[in-house]
Amino acid sequence: MFFPNRRASHGLIALFLAVTLTPLAMDASPQSKKFPKCCVWRVTNAKAPFYLVGSIHALSKKDYPLPKPYDVALKDSSRFVFEFDPSQHAEFQKKFAAAAKYPAGQDMRSKVSPQLLAWLRKNMFTVIPGARGADGERLVSFDSQLRYKPWWVAQHLAAPASYSKASPSHGLDNYFVDHAMNLGKEISGLESVNEHVAVMGGLSDRDSEFLLQDAVSQPDRADKESGRMYKAWRKGDTDALWAGDQPLRSKAPRIAARFVDDRNVKWIPRIEAELKSGKPTAVVAGALHFSGPRSVIALLQQRGYVIEQL
Repeated sequence: MFFPNRRASHGLIALFLAVTLTPLAMDASPQSKKFPKCCVWRVTNAKAPFYLVGSIHALSKKDYPLPKPYDVALKDSSRFVFEFDPSQHAEFQKKFAAAAKYPAGQDMRSKVSPQLLAWLRKNMFTVIPGARGADGERLVSFDSQLRYKPWWVAQHLAAPASYSKASPSHGLDNYFVDHAMNLGKEISGLESVNEHVAVMGGLSDRDSEFLLQDAVSQPDRADKESGRMYKAWRKGDTDALWAGDQPLRSKAPRIAARFVDDRNVKWIPRIEAELKSGKPTAVVAGALHFSGPRSVIALLQQRGYVIEQL
């Protein structure tokens, strides 16, 4: 998924656990390694060049230049289809931020267990950046964040990009978006802004609490899991990517399906319409969408499309 920039123009508050988090370990410069496969696939029986590109949403400068198949997809395509239309990112930011907050008169105190709330108040604090032109930061208690839903808190404290040299600004999505826009190529989305916001914003209170409880139970796990997923992505290893999602699928299959499988099913008619358009196209989405038995690739193959990994 695309997520908002952590440093929004209005000074979004960052959340940090009051414990040491292990930085995400990145491999050495990619130029020194050869990877047999990439998270790039070509539909060989399409009317025109058609690529499926599995992205990772946070990378570092050392990950560039990318392996050749990514550039092939960039050069061969005149149209790019992302998870949602990136030209509508400002609208997404606004609606996503609104979805992260409870309605007036409600807050987290009545939505999560007393035990979890007590833990958050004891172990978390917020860092408020200084005003423009001012030095220093201000620390306040977690209570200042009670208006936010648990999934939003989980996303912020668990995001490895906050604690490493990896950054969404260097992510594959942004790389493709920037190149497509600079070259004046067509851009579209598999989901509307509202659909994309609803993936997280429409979570039930119970599922939202689960994501936060799961995130704080092992605060260093996110970095380790992201490191494994990064290595799998670099190798184009979809089996390892799928295995990396196993913890969530085993503990919360409904949430896992909401994030990946259910969306794959909705996307297939939209991707097939792109295939039938005859335009050279690249579909760019999170690599997990192209992994596993219910992946976009598997669903397209069931419809008779022949797909090869590059």
